[in-house]
Amino acid sequence: MTTIEDRYRAICTDFDALVAHAIAISSAISGTNAERDEHLYADAIFKKLVGHAITLRRISPTGMQPDTPRVSELWDLSSASSLARAIVETYDALAYVAIHQVSADERHFRILLWKLHDQERRQKMLGLIGSTLPNAAEIGENVSRLHNELQTHPLFVSAAKSLISNVKRGNTPQFHLSHSERNQQSGVNHDYYNAAVMFLSSHVHTFPFAVHQLMQFRAGEPDSLRVMSMPIQYASGFLAKGIQGMSEIFAGDTPTPSQSTRYTVDTWLGIVRDGVKDVLT
Repeated sequence: MTTIEDRYRAICTDFDALVAHAIAISSAISGTNAERDEHLYADAIFKKLVGHAITLRRISPTGMQPDTPRVSELWDLSSASSLARAIVETYDALAYVAIHQVSADERHFRILLWKLHDQERRQKMLGLIGSTLPNAAEIGENVSRLHNELQTHPLFVSAAKSLISNVKRGNTPQFHLSHSERNQQSGVNHDYYNAAVMFLSSHVHTFPFAVHQLMQFRAGEPDSLRVMSMPIQYASGFLAKGIQGMSEIFAGDTPTPSQSTRYTVDTWLGIVRDGVKDVLT
């Protein structure tokens, strides 16, 4: 019979394979001459995703190896959940700006939205701290210019009223689509996404669920090891989605995974696509 320890080691082995292949992809495309904005964004965002994955693995328990001396280590469920949540959201951003199959006009619209969100946020943060940096005026000029570009874009007039209102009030959102709409375009099961975010966010924000779970948590015990595997499992699915997307965007420039890694990627893609309701019921 497979024990919790065996299952945990298998989960970590699969995650190690995903991380190794993601690193290989990032290394292969690093420094390439990307001619399109979405490729530049994809490179930067995927590096961020890979960094989170590497750190998540480093802080995760080694597990309880049989017939070996116990090594004191920190079982930090909250930090692991924070990193896994970052992986989920980083994939979401990567998909929106670079992976989704959209027209050139919509791609340009999304990137304009991103650039304006960036400059507005910089401007607001500088204002909150009373910054007198010399580039504050330049940022203000960028905000004005990008506001004009976005509002004269052909897709702006047909955008949702809430988006138009937010842009005009200087509160431009990062996305013009809802989470469910983005998940649909990404091929992500919305219920599975919500379950992942609910679990991980509970620890990020210190919700009562997280506190009560931690009150029952005992490092070194099998049940706690099972809980520690949850951030890795949720991260695995969205790391696999990132690997798939980058392999499509940079087709011909990315390495081919081994057969076993390909199987791991496909397995997690299926879980994220279909969810786990039929598996668990």
